[in-house]
Amino acid sequence: MTVILDALLLSVLLVLGVPVPFCFAAAVLFLVMTGNYGDPSFLIAAGFGKISSIVIIAIPLYILAGGIMSQGGIAGRLVDLADSIFGRTKGGLGIVVIVTTAIFGAISGMASSAVAAIGTIMIPRMEERGYSRAYAATLIANSSVLALLIPPSASMIIYGWVTGTSITAAFLAPVVPGILLVLLFAFWNRILTRAMPIVSPAAVSGRELGHEIAAKTRRAGLGLLMPAIILGFIYGGITTPTEAAAVAVVYAIPISIYVYRGLNWRSLYDVIWRTGQTTGVLMVLVFFAAILGRLFTMENVPQGILAAFTTISENPVILLLLVNLFLLLIGMFMEDISGILLAAPILAPVVASVGGDPVHFAAIIATNLGMGLITPPTAPLLYFGALIGRTSLGPMLKPTLVFVLFAYLPVVLLTTFIPALSLTLPRLVLGLG
Repeated sequence: MTVILDALLLSVLLVLGVPVPFCFAAAVLFLVMTGNYGDPSFLIAAGFGKISSIVIIAIPLYILAGGIMSQGGIAGRLVDLADSIFGRTKGGLGIVVIVTTAIFGAISGMASSAVAAIGTIMIPRMEERGYSRAYAATLIANSSVLALLIPPSASMIIYGWVTGTSITAAFLAPVVPGILLVLLFAFWNRILTRAMPIVSPAAVSGRELGHEIAAKTRRAGLGLLMPAIILGFIYGGITTPTEAAAVAVVYAIPISIYVYRGLNWRSLYDVIWRTGQTTGVLMVLVFFAAILGRLFTMENVPQGILAAFTTISENPVILLLLVNLFLLLIGMFMEDISGILLAAPILAPVVASVGGDPVHFAAIIATNLGMGLITPPTAPLLYFGALIGRTSLGPMLKPTLVFVLFAYLPVVLLTTFIPALSLTLPRLVLGLG
């Protein structure tokens, strides 16, 4: 009963908009005060043990690298390159948004960073060409979830760390689902924009188009190399994911300051300061989430969830559907990292009970929590997209519903019930059994 009350307390605080780290702290304090755990000092040691992990260092480093490249001009160059390739087709600027958001997600690893960096550039440009401002903000908010699926992803680092799964394998698991989402987003973007008075740039000859693409590829080339370098170092066995994140920072600073000249030493200080603020919040969240996870384990919550699910049905298909529903509900109230910290240790035994692979579960949890980020009532990415686009949430809901029902939901179900979508790439690259 105490655990149920604790879960209700956590849910109510999240719905009320209390900052997520404080919600987890309140849940911990409630259990400590009402439970019988003896000397609670071991919980503090458990929390500090988690945040002192070297794996966690990778996240602020990736955030810093993404911030440097965003401020340094890479986002604008990526947009120009994608625009030269796709922008002259009907609805092509929408495809530009989808592609550049996916690429930028591979640089920053954070969905909110992709909304901020791509949204500030693309929303005015899309409006100039005839897209509604609300639709532009919607497309960017929905596409930004690709940052969770395209490696390197901060969410998959957290998942691998929480569950003990190979982070390099977790990086690869959601890639194919992410590509499917890109294709479905592009298709539905074409359908949703048919009635808009979109103005496409004038057609040019194939020769001129080739020269334009080549020139813009050269301008964006150093930025495009960044994810290739990161992933090449990791999967080439040269560095760990944490070391690759440090390499990304060392690479990003001179490129942004001396080559792209979009960043100076003063603005670099600002990026580092913002990264520090984000990291501080993240560390508080991880600290209390680790303690809450320990308390839930002591209260046999994972076993209780498994027992509750198997009471409903022992059919593996039904159990996986229940896992998806559980993840969707969590994603509707929490951002991805909080959701993984809470859900992964609780649901891993359920997935294991039906013979699920933890690498497969990485793709399931990434796609589900990604869908939750744009699903009301909280839908944090939609609110952030509305803020960046200076528009209201109301007109964003209809196209979002289309993307959720006819893009996200099919990909979630395919990912869940066709393990090969998430396991083939890790097996090919890493030789997993």
